[in-house]
Amino acid sequence: MKSLKSNLKEKIYFLKLKSGDSEAFGFFYDQYVGQIYRFIMMKVSDVQVAQDLTQDVFLKIWQHFVDQKQMLNFRAFIFRVARNTVIDYYRQNKQNNVSLEQAEETPDENVALEKQLSIQLETESLLKVLETLKPEYQEILTLRFVEEMSFDEMAEILQKDKNNIRVTLHRALSKLKQLTEKN
Repeated sequence: MKSLKSNLKEKIYFLKLKSGDSEAFGFFYDQYVGQIYRFIMMKVSDVQVAQDLTQDVFLKIWQHFVDQKQMLNFRAFIFRVARNTVIDYYRQNKQNNVSLEQAEETPDENVALEKQLSIQLETESLLKVLETLKPEYQEILTLRFVEEMSFDEMAEILQKDKNNIRVTLHRALSKLKQLTEKN
């Protein structure tokens, strides 16, 4: 969860961004580029494509503000744009493979080597299990537990009812639990 200070700072930059301040856009770029890249990488499994799509997302966001269109929640909006950009990419390229393997983050260098190996093995086994889930479940688990989004934000991004999001998350967790107990 964000602290009150960082939340207030983000709101101030959001107001500046609405007035076309490019410095404010830089602030949001710095805040979200890593999250958006990771989100896209989990869906496309190609470093170059993920970088290109991440760049496209921020270009679309900037164009949105240049056109002076309204937006209420920047975080939800940027993830919805990222999701739609990935969907457009797959439509254009007619690719249906969604892999999570290359989306691992490198563990902190201060963590002991033994702990790093343990974390890596656990991550690899979890990623293999996640790959067996249907894409809808993968996406909702990523938004909730990797990106730490609220149900309201997830509902806005996925353009579904909040209760539908809760039910889908519950089903995804049940299926994930079932699959991990088998392994």
